[in-house]
Amino acid sequence: MLAYVPVVMSVILIAAMVIELRTGKIPNLLTLLPFVLFMLVLVTSPDPSAFGPQLIGAAVVLVIGLVLFAVAGFGAGAVKLLTGLALFVPLDRALVTFGIFVAAMFVGTFVILQIRKGFAVEGSDWVVLAKGVLPMSWPIGIAGLSLFWLL
Repeated sequence: MLAYVPVVMSVILIAAMVIELRTGKIPNLLTLLPFVLFMLVLVTSPDPSAFGPQLIGAAVVLVIGLVLFAVAGFGAGAVKLLTGLALFVPLDRALVTFGIFVAAMFVGTFVILQIRKGFAVEGSDWVVLAKGVLPMSWPIGIAGLSLFWLL
């Protein structure tokens, strides 16, 4: 089961990125899937206690995400998606994955501003063109895809 996690999580992350780019929201069902996948991994694992550090890391990410949701405009879907991704981040790769997330957030903000400046269309069906916001699924997705395929 563990061998399929990178592929399944990659599909989830890419779907979230595309959907949020278009609609500005990440569907609840999509944010639930990483948790279901993690439960399947736990049930099929010969040693479920080995996932303790990831559960603690995900709890920390959830608390920080809820604070960001309350004060900084971080979306609830992004908090859930990021927490679901944190369940699959091994402790030894957490700092690098976080660094990729932060870098992607800064670069993504710049790119979105440039796209908006050049192609902004009021009333566009694509949220990224109609509003000057960074879809948070993009830095989350970039960090997750980097974790699963590059690190």
